Amino acid sequence: MKVIRWTNKFSKETGFVKELGEGHFINTWDKAEAAKYRTQKAAEKVLVTLNEIGEGANNDFVVE
Repeated sequence: MKVIRWTNKFSKETGFVKELGEGHFINTWDKAEAAKYRTQKAAEKVLVTLNEIGEGANNDFVVE
């Protein structure tokens, strides 16, 4: 299973994407609570959405 880790470009804080909200994502610090994706491709679709809603301006996202 894949999860998405985020790192804030400015503060260098890190966490995981728990779920997508309306125009934002909901964070978790616990990897076990992160949204899980079956494939790399499924997680990459979420990355596209995160960037489309502007979250990529302040955060770097990585699929783990």
